[in-house]
Amino acid sequence: MNLPRPSAAADWDLSAEEALHRRRVRRMLLTGGTVMVLASLWWGSYFAAQRWWGMVASDVLICAAGLAVVVLAWRQRLRASSLLILPVVVLVLVLQSLLLDVPTLAAPRSVHLYLLPLGVFALVAFRHEKPWLARGAPLLCLALFLGFSATQAGLDSPFQLPDALRVWGTWVNALLAVSTLFVMLHILQTDASPLTARQIELRKAIERGQMVLHYQPQVDAERGVVGAEALVRWRHPARGLVMPGDFIPLAERTGLILPLGDWVLDEACRQLAQWGRDPVLAPLVLSVNVSAAQLHQADFVPRVIDGLRAAAVAPERLRLELTESVLVQDLQTIADKMAALKTHGVTLSLDDFGTGFSSLSYLKRLPLDELKIDQSFVQDLLEVESDATIVDSMLALGRSLGLKVIAEGVETEAQWRYLRDHGCHLFQGYWFSPPLPQEAFEAWVRQPKAPLADGDRPQAASAG
Repeated sequence: MNLPRPSAAADWDLSAEEALHRRRVRRMLLTGGTVMVLASLWWGSYFAAQRWWGMVASDVLICAAGLAVVVLAWRQRLRASSLLILPVVVLVLVLQSLLLDVPTLAAPRSVHLYLLPLGVFALVAFRHEKPWLARGAPLLCLALFLGFSATQAGLDSPFQLPDALRVWGTWVNALLAVSTLFVMLHILQTDASPLTARQIELRKAIERGQMVLHYQPQVDAERGVVGAEALVRWRHPARGLVMPGDFIPLAERTGLILPLGDWVLDEACRQLAQWGRDPVLAPLVLSVNVSAAQLHQADFVPRVIDGLRAAAVAPERLRLELTESVLVQDLQTIADKMAALKTHGVTLSLDDFGTGFSSLSYLKRLPLDELKIDQSFVQDLLEVESDATIVDSMLALGRSLGLKVIAEGVETEAQWRYLRDHGCHLFQGYWFSPPLPQEAFEAWVRQPKAPLADGDRPQAASAG
């Protein structure tokens, strides 16, 4: 099971593409709505000074529409915002071009210039809509622009603006329209070039099985191996082994964290099933990091349970690690999903404890089995008194709540001794072993470990 399930691959591609598309549309809507508000405030203030109240009422309507567009876009209601801005702006521009901004020998027409950025926006925003809207909306904007540019079309009306106003008004409209067009094209260029290229490369890496898991041992106070943390690596054909810090942020930004996270879970279950057939490796527990995007999937719990059942793996051998940042949004929903997983036997760990939005209410409401002390506290444990105090407090908190405590980032024997003597249960870090490929990890587990001297054995009173 080195490759993702084919049935999910199309959903993953769509998810990544949709995330990028929504980002573009949202930025364009915020830009367009802001320009509508600024332009209406500019002209509305001028017309109010001239006591042209009919024009003021028109600008108030445009300003309200612009504000609505910005609010809807900010709330991620992109389709509603797009369907609002297009007809309103097209109608206003056509009416102003025919009734107010009629070209003369002294001053050309200028308000129709806004149709160009509007056409670019329509081309992007309605790309996934039905053909009549996806093609019709941008073509309508361009056709109207050409018609007003190439003709003197206009209607005699009492609302026609005087040439003296339209001469300098042409500069204002041209500046705003060209600036908006530049921003629209800039959004397309910045999103479409490096981001999409890296996104496509990462997506293909997941599909082609270039991802691989390494395993960092987790040991107990006797230095016996009790499990491992699964850490994903990208086996890049040109750059070699790529660390997660170089591609996980991209995966989170583009939506590829979902297929990547699903692959990690599937591979972890496959690996646990393989270890289960080996008496030496069968007792090991495997920890897997879970992203916020995965947890917020409606079917996340069934996915995990189905994966364990398909691999015939005992649920208690899988431990899911959640970071504190995951808990900031919709804590109750996360707590319910964790409780469902706990009911099925999956164990749960709070990763990087103390680095984010630590709150005792989290520990009270969440069905946790383990706390993980972040390496940032372990690193200077022996030099910085405040770090030692924080670690001692975490260990005491774990004891009082009946939770196991694991310290990551243990790099020296002195750090290990301090943590062990103060009641830490489990340890992980380079002093024991770096993350290892599967075969190297299995060999490391099998190799004999030097027995602890009597003075090195943890005291029963401090074992916690």
